[in-house]
Amino acid sequence: MRSLQVVMLTLCLVGGLYLLIHAPAFVMPAQWDPSLGRSFDALASRLLGGGLLALAAAGAGYMKAMYYALPRRLPGPAAQRRYFLLLVTALVLIGAALQRAETGPNPEYRPPMRAGS
Repeated sequence: MRSLQVVMLTLCLVGGLYLLIHAPAFVMPAQWDPSLGRSFDALASRLLGGGLLALAAAGAGYMKAMYYALPRRLPGPAAQRRYFLLLVTALVLIGAALQRAETGPNPEYRPPMRAGS
């Protein structure tokens, strides 16, 4: 389980830094209809990157407290406030990125070929 947490922490950290620094414009396809998607501009990419970095910070704090501290204790009130603020910050930033991204047709979508054609 710890290896999965390290992989997710690394993905959030690397992906967040990439989106925050480079701010690429990209289209994220819709889950149920790939012909539609959300078009992220530079600001939406940076907001999404900031949200991923906030999640990475919360995950790093959790892993430090649960795996790398000698007396494993439940987090105190200060740590709980810090986790809460990081998670709310991540939700607000990711929500703002999704709100800013425009919904429209996916330019990379190609309809599937028919079997008899």
